[in-house]
Amino acid sequence: MPLLAQHEKEGEESKNPAIGDPKAIDAGGKLFAGGCAACHGADGQGGRGPNLRMRVFWHAVDPPTIFKAVQKGVGAGMPASNLPEDQAWQVVAFVVSMTSPAIETTVNGDVENGRAVFSGKGGCTGCHSINNQGGKMGPDLSNIASVKPALAIRDAILDPDGDGADGYHAVSVTLRNGKSLKGVARNRSNYSLQLQDRQGNLHLINMADVAEMTLGKGSPMPKDYGSKLSTKEVDDLVAYLAKQSLRPFVPSKK
Repeated sequence: MPLLAQHEKEGEESKNPAIGDPKAIDAGGKLFAGGCAACHGADGQGGRGPNLRMRVFWHAVDPPTIFKAVQKGVGAGMPASNLPEDQAWQVVAFVVSMTSPAIETTVNGDVENGRAVFSGKGGCTGCHSINNQGGKMGPDLSNIASVKPALAIRDAILDPDGDGADGYHAVSVTLRNGKSLKGVARNRSNYSLQLQDRQGNLHLINMADVAEMTLGKGSPMPKDYGSKLSTKEVDDLVAYLAKQSLRPFVPSKK
């Protein structure tokens, strides 16, 4: 049977109750750390085994297919786990949660307290906006839950440099006329710089007019949220952001 047809057939099977269940995902995460992480990395980002957080055509993302891979292994490169069926499904639930948009998963945490952390202690509104409320220097987060898994949202909070901070490097510029600008470098070449300031305004600068420029390394986001916020506050913040979607979530009928 062709691989695509096989996946379509398997995708018709009923979804296991572990998929999307926070307790099952948490239990699966512990099982993953105790076995799978040796090859796939602690966060599923790859090592001797493939990156499980990237949806590439050869990587199985259909739950029944992942279940078979966990239970029976894949060739000589991945041994069978021989886990009991319920534990194998917990591992599957954890792997699926790595790539499923946050809006499609249940995330533990107090959403309303997360909203308060976002606008208060976390200081997130200084750079980020949700539904046109907040700063403009960082990415708009109004639809973050539709495009990022909850795990990726958490990673971005605790390790903002982890994704390379593509398109968001802090920059300060002093022009030859004495004017100073600060913000993020959106586009930069040897000839020009597009700088976005805290108010969201874009400045196209000719590099011939620049007297001095300091380009930050990594993301301009604070790097201390792991110590500044408690574990519960991070959980609540992730839970709040996991609700920010421009499209309503329609639960599967399976």
